[in-house]
Order: sequence, then C-alpha cells, then structure tokens
Amino acid sequence: MTVGSSSEEHDASETVTTRRVFAAPLGTDVRPSDRIVSLDGSEKWEVIGRPLVFPLTSLARVEAALKEVTG
Repeated sequence: MTVGSSSEEHDASETVTTRRVFAAPLGTDVRPSDRIVSLDGSEKWEVIGRPLVFPLTSLARVEAALKEVTG
C-alpha cells in the first residue's frame, strides 16, 4: 500500500477516514465489493470503485483505491 490521505470529522466524534492505494501483482482478483484485511487483522480496508489494471508497463500491476474508517 502507498500512503494516501486522511481526514478527521470535527463534530464531537473521533472518526478518521484514511485513503490509500493498494498495489497487487497482475492477475490478482480485486473487486469493488472486496475488503482487504492486514495479516494480523488490525486493519480493515474497503475497496472504493473499480480497480485499475496496468498490464503494459514495466511494473505491471492491479491498483485499487482503499478506504478505512475508524472511530
């Protein structure tokens, strides 16, 4: 994952929304309804929209925008 952005809502709650980009090897099956969980289960990310496939580059890969909401 690469670093993305985060935002905090200032309505007396402690909600933080973090966005990142997930990069996986070409051929990885990632769908808009998927969730990605870290190996230890401490982080849970939701795929936003349709993943992009970059097959014709030296770094062929699948990229998906992710969102995590905590708080």
